[in-house]
Amino acid sequence: MKRASYHHGNLKNTIIKTCHKLLQKKGITDFSLREVANLSGVSHAAVYRHFQDKEEVLEILSSIGFDKLGSLQKKVPQNKTNPDEYFVKLGLVYIQFAIKNPNYYRLMFQTKRSNESLILKRSKLKSYAILVRGCRFYLKTKRKKENHRSFALMAWSLVHGYSNLCLETEFPDTESKTLNKSKLEMAEDILRFAI
Repeated sequence: MKRASYHHGNLKNTIIKTCHKLLQKKGITDFSLREVANLSGVSHAAVYRHFQDKEEVLEILSSIGFDKLGSLQKKVPQNKTNPDEYFVKLGLVYIQFAIKNPNYYRLMFQTKRSNESLILKRSKLKSYAILVRGCRFYLKTKRKKENHRSFALMAWSLVHGYSNLCLETEFPDTESKTLNKSKLEMAEDILRFAI
């Protein structure tokens, strides 16, 4: 195999980029550091000089996923004249992320860890904080008295449940054909029903 060209200081970034590609292509079930090393053009030992084990790599990838999701949700403009539109778009961004990045989504939400790294905990909290702030903005703008944390949990449960249905079952596809709507159009309807 042809060796990848990289500067010694960039090897860790090269390995992370390779991990990203491998995760997108194969998911976590077939993810191996030996294949990461081969695809990066380095020895298996070189990977272990930068990462303790596969679990550390998967935690880093998971934190990257949470950062990306949070970044996408942060870009949704808060709309004081139409807060319903803001709430719906915030939810749709989550669902689109799950549908476009199923392997990241599964890694982020369907992998139980007994002792998470500080980096992963921070990424999760930052991502969730964006939703909580968005729900507080929505409720305040609508002059609703509900607790914004409880509302955020409801909103998260809604988009998370629908995302899981899209990834793990055929139901949204079959309903999509019956209702003559795309999965995202159905998601938008669900979010509008919630408010």
